[in-house]
Amino acid sequence: MLRAGLLVCALLPLARAQAPRPNIVWIMADDLGVGEIGPFFGKSPHGAISTPALDAMAAEGMRFTEAYAGYTVCAPSRTAFFTGRHSGNFEKHGLNGTGLAPGQATTTAMILKNAGYTTCASGKIAPLLSPTMQGFDYFLGQVDQTAAHNMYPDVLDMQCNTSEPVQITLPLNTKPKNRTLCMASPGQYNYTTDVFQHNALAWLDEAGKQDKPFFLYLAFTVPHAGGWSDTGKESGAPVPTDLQYTNESWPIVERDHAAAITYLDRCVGEVFAKLKELGKDEDTVVFFASDNGAHLEGGQQIAFFNSTGGLLGHKRSLYEGGMRSPSLVRWPGKVAAGSVSRTQWAFWDVLPTLAELAGVGPSELPEDMDGISIVDSLMTGTQQTQHEYLYFTWNGAGAADAPPSNVSANAGYAVRMGDWKGVVPFCADVATNRPSIADVQRLQLFNLSSDPFEAHNVAAQHQAQATLMVNFIVAQNLSCQCFQC
Repeated sequence: MLRAGLLVCALLPLARAQAPRPNIVWIMADDLGVGEIGPFFGKSPHGAISTPALDAMAAEGMRFTEAYAGYTVCAPSRTAFFTGRHSGNFEKHGLNGTGLAPGQATTTAMILKNAGYTTCASGKIAPLLSPTMQGFDYFLGQVDQTAAHNMYPDVLDMQCNTSEPVQITLPLNTKPKNRTLCMASPGQYNYTTDVFQHNALAWLDEAGKQDKPFFLYLAFTVPHAGGWSDTGKESGAPVPTDLQYTNESWPIVERDHAAAITYLDRCVGEVFAKLKELGKDEDTVVFFASDNGAHLEGGQQIAFFNSTGGLLGHKRSLYEGGMRSPSLVRWPGKVAAGSVSRTQWAFWDVLPTLAELAGVGPSELPEDMDGISIVDSLMTGTQQTQHEYLYFTWNGAGAADAPPSNVSANAGYAVRMGDWKGVVPFCADVATNRPSIADVQRLQLFNLSSDPFEAHNVAAQHQAQATLMVNFIVAQNLSCQCFQC
């Protein structure tokens, strides 16, 4: 195993914080469905995947039942996370949804660093192209999100402070590798989840000695499908061991998938153990979320573990299963233990939320953001300011939809307004690629309070609601553009 402690850059000299503010840790899973961990649905014909650390996090903190990622695939979702903007406004702000260069946007990390936080990113950093020029003091991980599909790479990317990025070699991975070899001798290979985790814990050891608050963005690449080679092929669910699932008579990919999730859960538990060891547990707010819904890649089937919890759709879908995120937060003494929030929020709310926690005022944030702070929900369980709408784009609804025969294929959108959810698989206005009143004719309408699984399209029975929704969205001057399609 590569010694993570050797990878930690020296922290910059620090000034004492002006007022007590929480340390912030954000743990990001990759393609984790709401049906795959205990705090949510967590049940399937093959039993529940074991997630004791996340179960404990929910029992000691807050579970969000109406939380959304930023998009239905990885990089655009994380673009929303880092910029406070949803995909309907990416085009307006010059964002391509897959790569974010220095100077293109003020990022969540930049807000926190400017507020006096010491910052670290460990893991998958897409869409940021130069993390330490975009708010992080230190970064170790993978900039290229395609490279992140290889969980046993030869090299990783590293940046310290304002230095140029460099690639470091993972010496144990330069020899032949495949599933059989890596699982037979796990200690003889560098599994990226282990490297990201050990690096993050080592950084916390150093950050925990400082007077200054810290922000850790720990972004794992599991349970995203992946491989054991540098080809980028997603051939399975790499993991060093199948843990307690070794003797299950399941398909190999399903054993590996379950093990990858339980392995991730163990990492979450280790983060909490480290915070307690450092005496920082009560001073740290920890978030957990996934960047989009459950995937069906690398041979894994979402029905096997009921990965979406019954929600319609999956990754690359405009339905709930594509964008709902299994989101939790824990902050002892501040966030009520065992609480449940129905606040509707999405990744573009992260920037203003973390900014408020850090004591950053609204006047110091980027103008025209789509996000709002959900600190009210964290602290009181009640959200004072509500979204008028949540908006997502994609090319088709993601459930065997095809464009109408009389128009060219075009991207579509989903919108949530209160309990109502609308899905337009393909925008009618091909010329401008924007929502138009003609979308009423193809809008699918669901009432999520009575139909959370989007089983009944009630657009015909509620034409006035469908028309109101489309008219409202048209007035927002949004784009239907699809990103990372």
